[in-house]
Amino acid sequence: MLEKISQIFKFKPKNFLGVDIGDSSVRIVELSKKGQGYRLENYGEMKWKKETNEPLRSITKRSAFKLSNRDISENINKILKAAEIKTREACFSIPDFGTFFTNVDLPIMEEDEIEQAVRYQVRPYIPLSLSDVTLDWSIIEGEPNKTKLRVLVVAIPNTVIASYKEIAQATELDLKFLEPEIFPLVRSSIKNGEEKKTIALIDMGATSTTCSVLENKIVKVSHSFNLAGNELTDLIAKSLNIDYNKAEDLKIKEGLLPSSEVENSKNIRNLLSPLVDAMIDEIKKAFRSFYLQEGREVEKIILSGGLSVMPGLKEVFAVEFKKPVLVIDPFAEIETHSALASILKEKGPYYGVAIGLALKGLE
Repeated sequence: MLEKISQIFKFKPKNFLGVDIGDSSVRIVELSKKGQGYRLENYGEMKWKKETNEPLRSITKRSAFKLSNRDISENINKILKAAEIKTREACFSIPDFGTFFTNVDLPIMEEDEIEQAVRYQVRPYIPLSLSDVTLDWSIIEGEPNKTKLRVLVVAIPNTVIASYKEIAQATELDLKFLEPEIFPLVRSSIKNGEEKKTIALIDMGATSTTCSVLENKIVKVSHSFNLAGNELTDLIAKSLNIDYNKAEDLKIKEGLLPSSEVENSKNIRNLLSPLVDAMIDEIKKAFRSFYLQEGREVEKIILSGGLSVMPGLKEVFAVEFKKPVLVIDPFAEIETHSALASILKEKGPYYGVAIGLALKGLE
């Protein structure tokens, strides 16, 4: 039977954890339901020690990570202990590059016929045996037994799922479901009143960038490429002959904005510009694909991930794409302590996935 990952559980907890195991750190957010809204109860982060741009996550036949599941579990336990988090119900995110996405078009059919049709249609698009993956699907256009259907299908390797289950067991977390990163990001970034807009959500992490075009919060096009924060940092380190961590600091402090107060600022901007241009070219491919498919233009761009806070990047994107460009603020509609307002505004771009996961658990 086709397993619906999003329907593994049916419950309404008072508090819920979103656990985002990223390339540079693990982040945990605890949210609670308050009336019709949500409240931040706790959050924490543990960064991985990095000396190079080698990614932490690398999907293989045996695991989803290069670090051992034990090492990752120990870091999660450190966060839970330091933040005194007692809630056990949790959701983990899966990196987009560890999943396979595709849309399939189906003729008019009964709802109970969709499962078999999906399995037949997706075989050419998934580079693994269907027995080695878990499939999840949802109807994004049409209505069963009435109209033609367009179905979004996600396939997750079973080895990846096994890694997350092992980590959950080692941390004594009650893993309720797994979700590819794009879905919690959509949940935490698209605010009320913007659902019908055509929005590009560009998630720029440490080792990969994913550009997704959304309509009515539905992913219409998703394009991932291996050009992101680590490659920019590595270029600075090698060009200026400095260590990786110092190069990372320079990237975050200077970015694409020249400053007469900082040595090498002009050099750093000149170094990074060709790579940023290459990222823009990849994003334009996604925009063109969406236009050819749907005949519409992107109306707005939202940036997320660690690289989104690099000085000057938002401004360069606004000039290049001639569209409004915002940096994600996932805490904006969540009740928080007033003393944390400035801190959470700064940390927001890093916590989009974790917050979106916790929101899902409280729906």
